[in-house]
Amino acid sequence: MSTENVASTVLLGMGKGSGIDIIKLARDLTDVEKAPRESKLNASIEASEAKISGLAVLKFNVQLLIDQFNSLNDASELATPTATSSDITKVSVTATDGSALSGISDIGVTALAAAQRNKSNQYTSTTQSVNSGNAFTLTVTPGTGTATNVSIEAGNDTPQGIVNAINAANAGVNATLLAEDSSGSNYRIMLDGATGAANSFTISSTLGDSDLGFHDTTNGNTTDNSGLKSLQNPADAALTYNGVSITRTSNNLNDVIPGVTLSLNATHSGGATTSVNVVSDQTTLKTKLQDLVTLYNDVKFALDELSNVDSEEEEVGGALAGDLATIRTVRDTIYQAVTQDSSTPSGNIKAMRDIGVSVDREGKLIFTESTYDTVAASNFDDISTMLSAGNNNQSRYDGQSQGLATDAVIKLETLTDSISGIFVTRTASAQTAIKRYEADLQTLETRMEAVYQRYLQQFTVMESLVNTLNSTRESMATTWENMGNFGKD
Repeated sequence: MSTENVASTVLLGMGKGSGIDIIKLARDLTDVEKAPRESKLNASIEASEAKISGLAVLKFNVQLLIDQFNSLNDASELATPTATSSDITKVSVTATDGSALSGISDIGVTALAAAQRNKSNQYTSTTQSVNSGNAFTLTVTPGTGTATNVSIEAGNDTPQGIVNAINAANAGVNATLLAEDSSGSNYRIMLDGATGAANSFTISSTLGDSDLGFHDTTNGNTTDNSGLKSLQNPADAALTYNGVSITRTSNNLNDVIPGVTLSLNATHSGGATTSVNVVSDQTTLKTKLQDLVTLYNDVKFALDELSNVDSEEEEVGGALAGDLATIRTVRDTIYQAVTQDSSTPSGNIKAMRDIGVSVDREGKLIFTESTYDTVAASNFDDISTMLSAGNNNQSRYDGQSQGLATDAVIKLETLTDSISGIFVTRTASAQTAIKRYEADLQTLETRMEAVYQRYLQQFTVMESLVNTLNSTRESMATTWENMGNFGKD
């Protein structure tokens, strides 16, 4: 037997000795000494495990708060406006974002933006040699700016090779190879520039036919632009916006009606216009702010329960009562995140408190809906700027101010940082403590086993002595009995 003294077992089995179960006695005495130490270590392990669980609960709630702030850091996320056109054949709406404000705008299109377009000489196949297999250079010269030399390598002096080289050169024009008949025996290279009157270009080359026919009237390039012949001249879009005449270089406009992208599809006649009606649903932001208040208060509730030794929460109630530094750090950080002034204030809107979000005397976040409704009705742009800097898809690493939502996220992520955040460091400390307590338990177990064996050894010696005394007593009793019977027959 590994934990029992064999001699004591034999003695008990023979019914000798004191009659006391010395094995049980040794174990009981050992357990009396072991139990309080073991209980204390197990309680410490349970407390550390509860602390880890409490930190996980707190981190989860803080992360939800971060996610909610992230939903407020783009202007397009703050409202869900809709815009409709009264005549989509003339003007259509292709996109809206949260900065669009309610209202009706009248758009009159008098001219569409156009790109310069040119058509080359005719070729009998896509692989026809233009320069007997030799290399040459084609130059694209814009109306304003720097010319681009396009190298056509030897063996690539074909219509398809020229198209590929032009497109690869990023010269400001797009080239396509067009089959003019179904038999595939008549090909033209088509060039398209960018829309806008300023985006003209000329083509020249080192070949004998220097322009490859791109400016020849015989190829259909008959439209004149100050002597430059093209199939189509570049032009600006001309339109009226609420009676004001404006021009744009493109038919896709995102700077006329704030927050709305328009597509100009056809011109009006006789002074007609198309109405674009924007309805901005500002309840989107209101709902997000209400959710933010709820999430903040969830974090506060978690902090209160985790720090309250009398909490009725069975799993993690009071788990951080012994780590009030963590409680204080988290509480202070979320408070600062919500109450700080924005890095991009606008007008009279500098912080959450200006749009109805504030902290009451008990530390709970409250949302005053009437305050928000009043401010949003006339200053929604200022709210957007305060929260998001009025921008979308920002990079938090570009060094620019990005609004209170991103300011808050940056502050809160000091808590959740995967390397130095308080949740990571405190969890690691608790895990280290558990390992130390478990090692102490193992040490205690070894030490107590030695104590048990010592008790057992001592009691075995005692039993041997008692057994010897009992044997002597029995021997002497027998002798006296025999002496008393001596001479009796």
